[in-house]
Amino acid sequence: MARAVGGTIGNFKGRLGKVSARVVNGETILSARSASFKESKNPKHIEVKQKFAVTSTFTKGVLELPALFRIWKLNKAPKLSEFNQVFRCNYAFSSPNTPTMQNIITPHGFTSPIASAVINEEKLTVALSAMNSIILVNNNEVNISINALICNYDPLEENDPYFETTPVSKEILDFNFSEPCNLEMKLNVESAATVGKYKKKIIFLAVATKSAYNEIVRYSQSISL
Repeated sequence: MARAVGGTIGNFKGRLGKVSARVVNGETILSARSASFKESKNPKHIEVKQKFAVTSTFTKGVLELPALFRIWKLNKAPKLSEFNQVFRCNYAFSSPNTPTMQNIITPHGFTSPIASAVINEEKLTVALSAMNSIILVNNNEVNISINALICNYDPLEENDPYFETTPVSKEILDFNFSEPCNLEMKLNVESAATVGKYKKKIIFLAVATKSAYNEIVRYSQSISL
């Protein structure tokens, strides 16, 4: 602890680097701040910390997909970042170990046209129902963006993280909204390797319609399979 009286620094209080200051009887008392602290062992605190980490990882995966980033940007509260908006909408659904089937990658939307999704041979194949049976397609809706966040969990090797996310998307120009279809989304080498390291998967999916100018017109609700 040290005292500083008057001089070039006068009296001040607060934190400065590794030093904290307070004023006592007109004197500035300087003391070194602790370099470490004892982490709480309270089970509730541990659970909160784990859920925070899970939701943060999930949120980063969502925002790696450009279409989803734009969707959340359009729907965020004025004083929140896109990250904070996604986090707030997902924290309650996360478990301390992984995201759950209740986590979402879009905030709301029209009924999802996605009928199924299968990962096989280093690709994700998604079956879509005819979209004009679900929505009344407008003249400015000509393209679609399909977006998936694969949550891989329960690793084959104990040294790997318990879960990792794999974002994947596909843009389809001049889409035929009147026919059902199967869309193949190829995984790159790194993504395929990540998916192959885990025993279990949750696939979060959403579809967005786009204009000819690549603007998002509307989007589906998030589903998990």
